[in-house]
Amino acid sequence: MKKLLITALILQCLGISCNFPSNQKGEEYNEQLQDFTINQKSTLDSIQFKIYNSFVKCIIDKSISPLNSIFDNLNNLYSENPNNIILYWEGYLLYYKAIYFLKIDDKSNSEKSIVEGIDILKDMNKKNSEDYALLALLQSFSVQFSPGIKASFASDKVKKYLRYALEIDPSNLRANYVSASNDYYTPEKFGGGKEVEKYLLKAISLHDQNVSSSFLPSWGKEESYAMLVRFYIDKENWGSAKKYYQEGLEAFPESFSINQYAPKLIGK
Repeated sequence: MKKLLITALILQCLGISCNFPSNQKGEEYNEQLQDFTINQKSTLDSIQFKIYNSFVKCIIDKSISPLNSIFDNLNNLYSENPNNIILYWEGYLLYYKAIYFLKIDDKSNSEKSIVEGIDILKDMNKKNSEDYALLALLQSFSVQFSPGIKASFASDKVKKYLRYALEIDPSNLRANYVSASNDYYTPEKFGGGKEVEKYLLKAISLHDQNVSSSFLPSWGKEESYAMLVRFYIDKENWGSAKKYYQEGLEAFPESFSINQYAPKLIGK
């Protein structure tokens, strides 16, 4: 601990930001939101679903305006009442902006969006497990824009953020899902594919939230089921693929990400 403090002081003297992980799991967000007005809280109510629905609208309308509108609202809210949960949702929204731009083959704006999201989360003070899990997700997405040796550095950052997220809260569903996703998309020659199953099986066993709240993230379980089915299909483990396909559909009956694997399971 003494060495850690000395290192922090040295970095501070050099003008380098030193942002060690806090021990917070995410529950503190609800306490911080007590200071918000009713109108301010309405902006954050069901914000995860507002962002996703706006992303879908962007695709249908072929316009980024729906997501930009929510981002502007979050920015205004943050100027009125600075709070980490607002920065979290800004980062989450920028992740979907990056996906949208990639879908329309605008790689330049996709990269700009993901870098903006990473910068917001990196600069956040007292990051908790949820913050680090989301930061790892964004950093992992950014690897595709990092040529050569930069990709290796970006991948190392993903692993570091995931380590922080799981050290703070091993029961964080999203930290386990992003860990699985990162391992799944890491080529085998670089050590990938060894822990996908472990992390996904744990993810689907966890609660969506440690504290029930419409302001807090709940994503990850549907994605975990979809990836688990895909993983077992890749391995031609048809029994497990069908088992978790059925289990996933029971939990998320309208899920496209799970339903898309139905044709591959016919007759297996």
